[in-house]
Amino acid sequence: MAPDPGAPVFADYFDGIRALRQRARLRAQTGDRGRVLLIEPPAGEAVRWPVRRIRLLPDQAPGGALAYGLVTGGEARLVVEDEEARDLIERLDPATRAKLPGPPLWRRALMVSAGGVAALAVLLFLVLPGLAGLLARFMDVEAEIAMGEIHYEQTRVFFAQGLEPLRECGSPAGAAALDALTERVAQGVDLPYDLQVAVLDDSARPILNAYAVAGGRIAFFNSMIQAAERPEEIAAILAHEIAHVVNDDPVRHTLQSASGLAVISVLVGDVTGGGLLSGMLGGAIASGYSRDAELAADAFAADQLRSVGLPPSALGEMFQRLRDRYGDVEGLMEHFSTHPALADRIRTADAAGDPPIGRPALTPKQWADLRDICS
Repeated sequence: MAPDPGAPVFADYFDGIRALRQRARLRAQTGDRGRVLLIEPPAGEAVRWPVRRIRLLPDQAPGGALAYGLVTGGEARLVVEDEEARDLIERLDPATRAKLPGPPLWRRALMVSAGGVAALAVLLFLVLPGLAGLLARFMDVEAEIAMGEIHYEQTRVFFAQGLEPLRECGSPAGAAALDALTERVAQGVDLPYDLQVAVLDDSARPILNAYAVAGGRIAFFNSMIQAAERPEEIAAILAHEIAHVVNDDPVRHTLQSASGLAVISVLVGDVTGGGLLSGMLGGAIASGYSRDAELAADAFAADQLRSVGLPPSALGEMFQRLRDRYGDVEGLMEHFSTHPALADRIRTADAAGDPPIGRPALTPKQWADLRDICS
C-alpha cells in the first residue's frame, strides 16, 4: 500500500539547550522568505527551519537515522528515522542532502592545540608532582642511593667552569673534622643509609651554597666554608640540608624535574632525553625547593640543633652577615631568592631559641683543618 501523503510525519528534535529528545511533527510551509520546515514539539512553540539552510551532519554511519542541522550554526539537531520524514525534507530542497561544513582547519587546529597545552599543563603541574611525592616515600633504598650517586656527579659537572667536574676536597685532617661535625649534628637522626658529606672546590667561581641529593649525599662549596666565621654556622647549614634528606625533598624534587623534562624532551624531538636531561640535575639544585619545603627544613634544623646543644641562631647570623656583604641578589642571596623571604628566615632562626651551649661544634684546631680542607 502506498503511503498516505496526508499522514503526519515525525522526527526526534533536540533543541541544543537541554539533553532532551522531543518527538516532533514535521510540516512544510511557504512564507515570505521561502519554504520552511515547521518543527512542532509536543510542548512549547513551533520551530521554523529555513529549508535552504538545512544540511546533513557529516560523518554519519550508513543505514541508520539521519541527523540534520543548520548551516547558520547552533546546536539544535533533527534526527530522522522514518522514510516519510526523509522524503519530506528531500522534496522540499534536494540541497538538504549536502553535508554541513566542518569548522575551519585553523579553528580545529587551534582547538586541538589548546586542548594539548591544557593536558600537558595538567600532566606537568598536577599529575607528575603528585606521582613524584608518592614515589619518593616508597622508593627502594638502593635505588635512591644510585640516584644520588648520579645526581651528585652531574652537579659536579653542572657547576664547573669547564668540562672537568669540580674537585672533591679531601685533606685528611679536614675530612676528619667534617666527619666529626657531621656525627655531632646528625646525632639521633634515623636514616636507612649513612650520610656522605663532601666539600667541592669552587675557587674558580665561588657559589656560596650547600645542597643535598638523594641517598643522603650532602655537598658544601668551599666558598661557603670560607664565608663562615665559626663552625656553628656550618653546623646550622648542615642541619638544614639533613632536614631535606629526612623529608625526602631531593628525591621528590629530582623525580619532578626528571619526569617533566622527559615529557618535554620527547615533544621537542630529543627522544633519548640527553639534550635536556643532561642539565636537569644541576638545574634542579639551582632552582631550589618549594617555600613549604624550606620552612619545614628550617624548623627541623632548629629542633635538631637544640637537641645536640648547638645554637639555631647561627644560621640567622650567617645569613645576616652575607646579606650585609653581598646584598640580596648575589651568590647565596640569589639562591635564596626563590625561598621564603631571607629577612623572615633570619628572624625565625633568631627566635628559635638557643639551648645551653656545651662544647663547641668543633675545636679551634678542627675548625682550622676544615677551613683548609681544599688546600
